[in-house]
Amino acid sequence: MRQRFLLFIMMFTFLYTAKTWQMAHSIQRFSKYGEFFDSYVKMDVCCQNRRREELESVLEDVWTRFGDINSRFSVYDPHSDINKINQAYNASISVPEDTYERIKNSLDYYKISNGVYDITVEPLITLWKTRGQEGVMPTDEEIRQAMAKVDIKTISLLDNHRIRLTRPDVKINIDSIGDGFAADEAAKILRSHGFSDFLVDASGEIYAGGHNCQGRKWRIGVQDPQDKEKIIDVIELSDMAVSTSGSYERFYEIDGKSWSHIIDPRSGYPARGIVSATVVAPSAELADFLSTAFCILPASESLQIIDSFGKDHAAMLITENEGKEQEVISNGYNEFR
Repeated sequence: MRQRFLLFIMMFTFLYTAKTWQMAHSIQRFSKYGEFFDSYVKMDVCCQNRRREELESVLEDVWTRFGDINSRFSVYDPHSDINKINQAYNASISVPEDTYERIKNSLDYYKISNGVYDITVEPLITLWKTRGQEGVMPTDEEIRQAMAKVDIKTISLLDNHRIRLTRPDVKINIDSIGDGFAADEAAKILRSHGFSDFLVDASGEIYAGGHNCQGRKWRIGVQDPQDKEKIIDVIELSDMAVSTSGSYERFYEIDGKSWSHIIDPRSGYPARGIVSATVVAPSAELADFLSTAFCILPASESLQIIDSFGKDHAAMLITENEGKEQEVISNGYNEFR
């Protein structure tokens, strides 16, 4: 879950920026912003010789797609694809292809992450969220009971995009890759209409298409985990995505101590030791997943995983030990600086 912004929750408030068109060497820039309760979407598109109405129509298509993703992926919508699966114990549920593929990908992500990325961790998330709101630590017994309901092996993928859960107490939640997938979908729609230069920011999950309005790579700032008004690094991207996860934006405070919202399914407790994880990858969904997993895994293990993907993948981790922070980067990270 990155700085973890929930997937666009149920309804959304639609805000239109003043549609800003500015000329820079004959390049026109269009900006749009929308709020989705705890989430947001920002888009910048650079183009030449295209009618304003045409681009507005395309961005309406993007907004419609965001709403579609929200309505079917959200655990807060009782009629979503995810809740239909969660409520249909031992019955196979047919879902649209994109929902099926997100769940299928999540099973692969579980293996890649050595078991720390688990979309059945929902009982632990609910427990810590409830106790965090109350300001009370969960008991060992409560954690044990919640962990007993975390079991990704109960997910069965069937033909014709059907999915079945084989235990009634297991629930799935794909919020942790929802924003990344939404950013990828926005990029897909824009490209399908001939727009190649754009920046999509879906609650911090960023996809940078082509170049900015000055014809250069998009420059993305990485936030300081201890001071969100400061930038600790700047990376340059073109046709790439970046995601940052960490406990500094969302956390639970219990007895004066902050606990990450990212839960380690192996221990039942919030992740510790990694303050933030920034991942660069060809897709926002992949970057989203990896940044979440890297907040749980030891830094050395995360670096092995990211390096195994090849040169188009990189990571920067901020670790913490006895109050001291340290930056750790993968082999290919400096290529994006």
